[in-house]
Amino acid sequence: MSASNSAPLFPEGDINPAPATMANERRRVARASVMIPIRLRPVRFTDGNFEDVTSTVNVARGCLYVTTWRDSYYPGMRVLVTYPYISSGKASGWEYLGEVVRLETHPDGRFRVAVKLQFVMQSAPSPRLLTL
Repeated sequence: MSASNSAPLFPEGDINPAPATMANERRRVARASVMIPIRLRPVRFTDGNFEDVTSTVNVARGCLYVTTWRDSYYPGMRVLVTYPYISSGKASGWEYLGEVVRLETHPDGRFRVAVKLQFVMQSAPSPRLLTL
């Protein structure tokens, strides 16, 4: 059978996604599903004094999506994010200023928290602020 006699594998109408799917997609950059250890701490003392060591569900440029058991987060909350977090302290990651932009509650009691990273502070003797 020659290639000229065969029907196309995908008809032209099936190649492009449906307009409704494209309209609902708000992401500007692709996400990578990876588990990276991170540490979250509140910026304001009124939000509590805790360290939440958890891991990412997925990451994108300037955004993290994490799972946690802690119910202290709320949209608009400012957090310090150490990413990646290494508990031994020998190799330090970067510290970011972030803001909680979305929360989801799961039936098992865990929470998924979306954090938008706003600034990065270099982990060095003289930290510098860099814009993302």
